[in-house]
Amino acid sequence: MLLLLISFLAGCLTILAPCVLPVLPVIVGSSIGGQKKDKARPFIIVASLALSIICFTLLLKVSTVLINLSPSVLTGFSGGLLVLLGLTALFPEFWERLVIKLNWQAKSQRFLGKGERNKSKYIGPVLTGVALGPVFASCSPTYAFILASVLPSSFAAGLFFLFAYTLGLVITLLIVAIMGRKFIYKFDWAVDTHSIFRRSLGVVFILIGIAVMSGYQTKSEVWVGNHLPFDETKIERVLLAKQHKNNLVHSIATNIANQSVLNVQPTPAPEFQGLTSWINSPPLTTSQLKGKVVLVDFWTYSCINCIRTLPYIKQWDAAYRDKGLVIIGVNTPEFAFEHNPDNVAAAVKKFGIKYPVALDNDYATWNAYNNNSWPADYLIDKSGNIRYVSLGEGDYDKTEKAIQLLLGVNGSLKTPTASVPITQGQTPETYFGTNRAQNYVGSPQLQNGTKNFTASPSLGSDQWTLNGQWQIEGESITSTSDTSTLHFNVNAKDVYVVASGQNQNVGVGLSPAQAGQYGPDVANGLVTVDASRLYHVVELTQFGNTTVTLTVPKGVTLYTFTFGS
Repeated sequence: MLLLLISFLAGCLTILAPCVLPVLPVIVGSSIGGQKKDKARPFIIVASLALSIICFTLLLKVSTVLINLSPSVLTGFSGGLLVLLGLTALFPEFWERLVIKLNWQAKSQRFLGKGERNKSKYIGPVLTGVALGPVFASCSPTYAFILASVLPSSFAAGLFFLFAYTLGLVITLLIVAIMGRKFIYKFDWAVDTHSIFRRSLGVVFILIGIAVMSGYQTKSEVWVGNHLPFDETKIERVLLAKQHKNNLVHSIATNIANQSVLNVQPTPAPEFQGLTSWINSPPLTTSQLKGKVVLVDFWTYSCINCIRTLPYIKQWDAAYRDKGLVIIGVNTPEFAFEHNPDNVAAAVKKFGIKYPVALDNDYATWNAYNNNSWPADYLIDKSGNIRYVSLGEGDYDKTEKAIQLLLGVNGSLKTPTASVPITQGQTPETYFGTNRAQNYVGSPQLQNGTKNFTASPSLGSDQWTLNGQWQIEGESITSTSDTSTLHFNVNAKDVYVVASGQNQNVGVGLSPAQAGQYGPDVANGLVTVDASRLYHVVELTQFGNTTVTLTVPKGVTLYTFTFGS
């Protein structure tokens, strides 16, 4: 009985979830018809949404067990419908012509919603409800528990609790839709399908649809959830904690408590796509790894942010491999030389990586995960669902706690909290090629081709300049003279450069002179560029400002400067 109450309450509270708040305008906007007498629209939208949630849930459960349907199909369907509905609101005249052409209403009825007996006016509300079902689903820890635990053990009980959850959601949404509708109808322009207000709603529909299809809605959900001043699951946790002696309820309480560690709702992990040149392992698939906990680490070997995470990942591999953890390093290249399997293999050997690594040269797996960050970690449970995501550096203790939780092991953390070596005011990563160059000063302007450059006489903070002859390309710059120089006014403690060369010596100078504060790749003021990789050229005793000068011989290519503190 308590689970039934919690399911109903969770449905009521779902409208406060980070993934639902942005789409509430869609519910209210779709409730507005062409006539104020048309009071059925909110009920049609909410009823369609409820049916969509139930069907989506059952399909999701079947798909993860039987057909492994990609979640991108469902999100693409939902987002596409929202975009289509937005276009009809933004350009109502085209919708009216389509309705007439398809004989959905009498030719004399030129505007959507005219005619009390015309059923075509309900097509939009029905499609809205259908599109939003997958978006509203998985926004509550109780919903996730019903999907993951109750339905597999008892289909009837799971369906019963799912109905209770949906009922709570329906009642709350009806209140929001009806109240919002009454408020908007106080303004006559809200009824006109050709008004700026109605067209603006169409733009909102389109933006939300694109966010759903692109995966941005899921990624932003984590950020929003971490910055909201309230927690919509708090009441659920309080109720469950009071009933900890009940085994079933206790398992739910544990599941909900885990939400603070497992920061995304269960979503079927995409299959690996386009991975080649596997290192330390034969080719693997997510399907054959079910029953294991899998950490998919997106990295690239010349990225300093990725390199700084490797000691932590290697510790997890050593500590938890025999307990069921499988780490897959997906090397998705940022620069052309990182497509070379030999370069990647050499980097794997240099860094002492023992877990499987594969090349994602075409960004196929990167795109399948909707990823946009180096490094990025996706933690997959034994059922093949993504349960935790960490983008960028840091949160090592949280990631390890998630690993322990999914493995079902206890113990002290091998990787306690560590601060990310970034200081306020630190120079940002700076690319030299024209595709992403920034903060360049000097003459002539930075354009593709081979030119003679004259350095700027002065440099502002984070600015850089060139002197001598350089060949400029989209992702790099290459010296075409043995006396070419690059000058960079940086704010940092550590300075790294990504470069390519054939055993050539690049001079490194600091102004003001700071002897003995060069990086480990520098000897006697020179760094030997012997491969395409990252070089540590400056290591000051403390964060500060300095001008780094590189004297670059002919044939050496520079890609980017990165920094630490």
